[in-house]
Amino acid sequence: MNATQLTASMRITPPADFPVSWKQPEDDQYHWTRDHEHLPEPITPMFASVSELTATEGYARTVPVYDRAIIARIDRTINTYEYIRLVHFDGAPKELAARAQRSREKIAAATTRLADIWENEWRPEIEAMWAFWQSFDLDNADMPALCAHLESSLARATRLYELHYLIGPPMWFAINEFETIYCDLFPNASRLDAHRLLQGFDNKTLEIGRALWQLSRLAQASPVVYQALIVKPAAQALAALKEAGQTEFLGKLEAFLAAYGHRSSLWDWGYPSWADDPTPVINNLKNYVTQPDRDLLAELAAAAAEREEAIAQAHYELRGYPRPVRERFDKLLKAAQLALVLTENHTYYMDFNGFGWVHRVIREFGKRFATAGRLDQVNDVFYLSLQELRQMMAAPSLNLAQLAAARRIEAERWASYSEPPELGARPETVELVGSADERRMMRYVGRLYAAAPQAPSDSDTLRGQAGSAGKARGPARLILSLAEAHRLQPGDILVTTTTAPPWTPLFLTAAAIVTDAGGLLSHGAVVSREYHIPAVVGTRNATARITDGQMIQVDGDNGIVRLS
Repeated sequence: MNATQLTASMRITPPADFPVSWKQPEDDQYHWTRDHEHLPEPITPMFASVSELTATEGYARTVPVYDRAIIARIDRTINTYEYIRLVHFDGAPKELAARAQRSREKIAAATTRLADIWENEWRPEIEAMWAFWQSFDLDNADMPALCAHLESSLARATRLYELHYLIGPPMWFAINEFETIYCDLFPNASRLDAHRLLQGFDNKTLEIGRALWQLSRLAQASPVVYQALIVKPAAQALAALKEAGQTEFLGKLEAFLAAYGHRSSLWDWGYPSWADDPTPVINNLKNYVTQPDRDLLAELAAAAAEREEAIAQAHYELRGYPRPVRERFDKLLKAAQLALVLTENHTYYMDFNGFGWVHRVIREFGKRFATAGRLDQVNDVFYLSLQELRQMMAAPSLNLAQLAAARRIEAERWASYSEPPELGARPETVELVGSADERRMMRYVGRLYAAAPQAPSDSDTLRGQAGSAGKARGPARLILSLAEAHRLQPGDILVTTTTAPPWTPLFLTAAAIVTDAGGLLSHGAVVSREYHIPAVVGTRNATARITDGQMIQVDGDNGIVRLS
């Protein structure tokens, strides 16, 4: 019996208005959960089909490398939403224990070499992929060359996923090992306390935030640009600036988008990137230009100073411990500091600038098919599957405009639906899992498997995980997409489903963060700690319980949101 199949299970009845049709008849026997952290919105068919090909193979290649306990992830799209189940290695208890030990040893060995592997192997390989894509003339390539380029891009996407899954285990392992030793040596401390020793290091996410802030200072200094951003809706502001001849600002904006615009507002790269549609950037600028100056580098330096003070205090309190203990503490600290930076940087190199190129290659087909009348809109190509795209590539007369448009409309219709968090059959009890990595994955993706259930909430309290220390009180601002970013004002508390890295600019405005999804190492928690704003993450239903404008209190130390 597979480790996720238990002797007793409870059938989950979906809402009557959420019809479920399974791809395989036996699918309803398994437990399927939503990954709100990465895929909160309806998934685009192109992203789903490309990921099924490339991510599945990329992950499979890493299973023997680390003797993974989770040997596969299976995805199903139900009413445009992605549901997943994890497949665990099956075996006798002794075999499972031996595999878990081998896995730990392999991941620990990779952790000791993480800096060297990243700097000298993985990052150079990723940058070589960028160079491959940059060297290809998308605009002027003929159709046979473009078709061949797509296949080469998919092969590189598979390798990108492989690298993604290679870096994950040692990165998470390093942070978890440090959290563990810190809490063991300081029994009254929390894992959140341990992260004070990891803060204050620059990363790509913070770099992008500073670049956007500097762009806002340029806009603030120009009365014409400032007025256009304040008065005009985001969709009209660019046209107004072009009409006004604001070439200096527009040139800086174009440079920003060229450097950082390959990301979409979501992990699903089937959605428009900032370069495709800079509205999210304009909305952030509309917000920033009304705010007073601040020195973000000085704020980073202050966080670093706090880190060094916390490290010095820890060293002082450990002075009486044996030398091997102190040396191990420092070794794990150094590894965790690097790993925490990589939690942000790897998304920049892989998820956005890597898969951002895959987005651009596929979008080029959308441009050509839309011009030829074979699609209604350029981005409708992402509402086709990869197989359907290949069919259009092979048959110049094939027109799938109606199919793609219908799927786009369907996704828009389901986007406002509160889909069930789980489907299939929920286990009544949980078997022992085979490794620490498996437990982390189960907590992160299949939260109902976690050994410790979430503390119940009452009518006046919402409980989640402590993501960033501190307390704040203010009006809740429900922001469910970056198109609404302009509604967030200084002093507001950002309440949302999840925050991908492109949401980071909002952290410069929000007084606190509350999310439905996430944990201590989620993007929202990590960046909140860097900006020193309270955060409660993983509440599951904050966006359903909290109304826009409602006064709330956020206790980031204890993971509590008080509704008042």
